[in-house]
Amino acid sequence: MDGSSRGRGVTWLATTWALLVAIAAEPKAPAFPVPSPEDTAHWHQLAANDLQDAMFAATMHDWSIAKNVVMFVGDGMGITPSVAGRIYKGQRREGSSGEEGYLAWERFPNMGLMKTYVLNKQVPDSAATATAYLTGAKANMYTLGVDHTVMKDQCMDSLDPEKWRNSVLKWAQDAGKNTGFVTTTRLTHATPAALYAHTANRDWECDAKLGSYGHGCRDIAKQFVEDTPGRDINVALAGGRFVMGASKGEKTKLNCVRGDGRNLTEEWLRAKRAHGHTARYVTNTRDLLSTDYDSTDYLLGLFADDHLDYEADRDRGPLGQPSLANMTRAAIKMLSKNVHKGFFLLVEGGRIDHALHDTQPRRALEDVLALDDAVADALSTLDLDNTLIIVTADHSHVMTINGYSQRGNDILGTSDEPSDIDQMTYTTLMFTNGPAYNYSWNGVNVTRPDPKTQNTTELGYKSLAAVPLSYETHGGEDVAAYAIGPMSHLLHRVHEQSYLAHVMGFASCIGPYKDNCERPKSHFSRFLPRVKSYRRKIRL
Repeated sequence: MDGSSRGRGVTWLATTWALLVAIAAEPKAPAFPVPSPEDTAHWHQLAANDLQDAMFAATMHDWSIAKNVVMFVGDGMGITPSVAGRIYKGQRREGSSGEEGYLAWERFPNMGLMKTYVLNKQVPDSAATATAYLTGAKANMYTLGVDHTVMKDQCMDSLDPEKWRNSVLKWAQDAGKNTGFVTTTRLTHATPAALYAHTANRDWECDAKLGSYGHGCRDIAKQFVEDTPGRDINVALAGGRFVMGASKGEKTKLNCVRGDGRNLTEEWLRAKRAHGHTARYVTNTRDLLSTDYDSTDYLLGLFADDHLDYEADRDRGPLGQPSLANMTRAAIKMLSKNVHKGFFLLVEGGRIDHALHDTQPRRALEDVLALDDAVADALSTLDLDNTLIIVTADHSHVMTINGYSQRGNDILGTSDEPSDIDQMTYTTLMFTNGPAYNYSWNGVNVTRPDPKTQNTTELGYKSLAAVPLSYETHGGEDVAAYAIGPMSHLLHRVHEQSYLAHVMGFASCIGPYKDNCERPKSHFSRFLPRVKSYRRKIRL
């Protein structure tokens, strides 16, 4: 080849490469439409509305006593999953770009940030965090309902009642209130178990899991059925038939199948009826929705052998599993019968956490929206003049929203611009560690899959992770807590996570605050008509 031919070849290659780079760098059309117009006047009007709400909120502190307290927990729903859920909601349900929308709790008038570290770990687990926000004191990793002196697996220490820490649910029972919990996990899993159990290991859910370290201790399922406050809970809706001895499923490493042969659901029913109470045990949506709540004193619903299915996989038929909103509505109907004393209810979207551990963002975000539905349903049902509602997370995850994609980019999609190192795009949602690392070495370079060759929006897609781990970890940053109702203004800055139990206790004058609940003198009464109008607005 002569020099001129080589020159023309080099020029052609350079031109072609430049064209390919230009095409790759050219912004792609947004997957979802961006609202318009968004001119200066639009942003000024939004700011004026928020300023008006802020000035009013500064004068509307409600010092009245909360007869009812409802706490919603999105397990693992840190700031990033929450923001991603907000965008996903707009894109999938409203056909909008999503960034401009809100989740139900994001319009609450008060919020704070909760520090999630536990006594012996910078990055926590769900057991120690639940112990913190439900009992009012921080604890050690993996422990439930015990104090700072008890470490994981220290069975004998955990048996000392002096080291037990009672939860806000026990405080509510002592005050004569009805109590209950709803979760998409097993009823013995970390978050609900912190309401009623005292144990040195969150994994001791049934007797078969006690092992040598737990010998002599009571498993969590047994504590729910036999001990206070578990046996006095009016409504519990969850998964976990295995741990209760109520399933004939096959034993696996992931399932805790009772070794003592006891069926604790039958024992639960017998105990309630022996004391003259009406009790019902349900296992599917049809049975739950057909329950006569007015004539039922105690309701136990176990809708799966293990955890409930992800919202995206749930059987929506009458013989399938109820939604989180279905269960929340049922629990409120059950508990609201105590018209004089009120109630305490915990609602957990527990499988957000599990999907994030598996680095499956779509499943996680569908469960965020299930929690959003449950909160919206509660807002339309409850009287916010006497009900404090808190929405929070126990901890975060190591998912991030990255790249510089244009507005309206599919939150489950890829970046607009490729990497300047390997010339491939990357997913908008990524994890700093987890099972989907999928790197390979070709003898020269480290390579990774090209997201353009994959369907990143499919249900089981696992976003790319940086550090290879079989199971993605929690994140250690603060989580948000949103509040509305009496005493919601007590959330106002960065707090220790254990502060939440004290807010709930003081708001309803229970537990440590039953005899120490004096409110400051105020002129709040003159704002009551405006407060009621404002709360109606929040429900919209």
